Amino acid sequence: MLDCKAAQCQPIIEAAPRIGDFLCAECADHFATLRGDLDLLGRPYTLNHRLVRGLDYYTKTVFEVWAAGIGAQAAVCGGGRYDGLAELLGGPPTPGVGVAVGLERIIMVMKAQGIEVPPLPAPAVFLAHLGPQARREAVRLADALRRAGVATWLAFGQRGLKSQMREADKRAVRFVVILGDDELARGVVVVRDMTTAVQTEVGQGELLAWLQARIGA
Repeated sequence: MLDCKAAQCQPIIEAAPRIGDFLCAECADHFATLRGDLDLLGRPYTLNHRLVRGLDYYTKTVFEVWAAGIGAQAAVCGGGRYDGLAELLGGPPTPGVGVAVGLERIIMVMKAQGIEVPPLPAPAVFLAHLGPQARREAVRLADALRRAGVATWLAFGQRGLKSQMREADKRAVRFVVILGDDELARGVVVVRDMTTAVQTEVGQGELLAWLQARIGA
């Protein structure tokens, strides 16, 4: 019904209850955190109470990304979370998120905006974080570094520092930026040079210039 385009369906759809008004406490908190991250990064979004995905295994958020200037078929990609899918198929409980992308629509957008395909840079910096507040600041720092041309990998999930450092070593990054609650309170980060194992405290406001001076970004 929510996906119906017929005129006689529209009053029924408009009067239908909105799923966002009936979220459980966990889902409401998850959605608030997601929207907070989008606001933190300045990413524009619109809540669409009629959004419909064609598969029924999604949990929590579903989304679509739309582009302007390519005609009526403006949805470039869509997807969502499916935390229960792996377990449903007989595997271990595994959180997941995915997206289906319309490659022809991506090409249309790139042509409309005159965008050439850039080479994919290898990450020079790995951002490790400890604690929910440090994670938020790490999200902001990762976005700022990427915008400045510093290829940065942000650690996902809520793992211990040892696990994050192992991943950083596997990705062969030059520097690991470590941010915890103590560093957050003092306005600094700890930067570990993976080639020399030397650790240096750097002010959060000076981090970009400090890294650029050493990696030539």
